[in-house]
Amino acid sequence: MKIKSILAFALVIAACGKTEKASDEQTQTTTKETNEALKVVLTGYFDVKDALVNDDAAKAKEAAAALIASTGDYANALNESLNKIASTDDIEAQRVAFETLSMNLYEAAKQGGAGMTIYKQYCPMAFDDKGAFWLSDEKQVLNPYFGASMLRCGSVKEEIN
Repeated sequence: MKIKSILAFALVIAACGKTEKASDEQTQTTTKETNEALKVVLTGYFDVKDALVNDDAAKAKEAAAALIASTGDYANALNESLNKIASTDDIEAQRVAFETLSMNLYEAAKQGGAGMTIYKQYCPMAFDDKGAFWLSDEKQVLNPYFGASMLRCGSVKEEIN
């Protein structure tokens, strides 16, 4: 009788361990999926940024439209800005929407996990000296708010890993 009790107890302990392990594996899978989703969103964001840096409203519009399709869990925070960028050829209006997009994406990027280094960059002269920041995947400052007219205006304010 004691042997059966000990075996039953051992099975319960083993089952609990497997459940815990399965739960850990599920959490790791969910985290990995979230990190991959963030990486996809950031990569699309950098495409929008690069188009604005190059003063290319048509490319910014195209990149924003492509990003809308892949925002997933980030859709609520990002799609309003992306829709504004994707629906106009007015590069100044795109840059205004890009500022909001940058602010909304910053919090997700700050939490990390995308497996990339991101630089928060800032231009004090953007929007009539109000200033604005953006995210970049490179340390060199290339300003999306002014493009070619003031390409290097700004500085790195934070490095996010």
